[in-house]
Amino acid sequence: MQTPVPAEKSALTQSEKRLLGLCASAGFFFTPGAWLLHVMVSETISAQACSAGSIPRVKPVFPNLVGWLYGTSIAAFAVAAICAALAVYGFVFLRRKQKHVEEQRSDAESSEEPSRDQEQVSRKRFVALCSALIGCGFVVGLGFTVLAEVFFQSCSQWH
Repeated sequence: MQTPVPAEKSALTQSEKRLLGLCASAGFFFTPGAWLLHVMVSETISAQACSAGSIPRVKPVFPNLVGWLYGTSIAAFAVAAICAALAVYGFVFLRRKQKHVEEQRSDAESSEEPSRDQEQVSRKRFVALCSALIGCGFVVGLGFTVLAEVFFQSCSQWH
């Protein structure tokens, strides 16, 4: 049976773990959520403004439809970019923490087996890397979605 490591001896404090949890959540859930919400809102607004059932309207119901779509795009992109930046921050923080733990360990002992702190930080670093990749990928996807709105007019046959 392993004995629990006291909080002060651990490589990560409770506040750092909470911050890293927020950073990982931002990359895993909030960035894709911003993209999904943007697609749902912009497509719903476009569908309601551009057609009555299956019959296309001559002109949109909302006079400022393009403004609404650009507004939702800017808001979604801002939220997604902030969340992706948080995810990247979590990864960079853990990368620095891993280097710090490895330096401390190399000074103290030279055993081949990694310490508990190294294992804990490297596991969390992998999660942070996945979170950062997903967050940045959805920001790129959101960029392409916004570009589609820019290049194709709302209520055109291609929208």
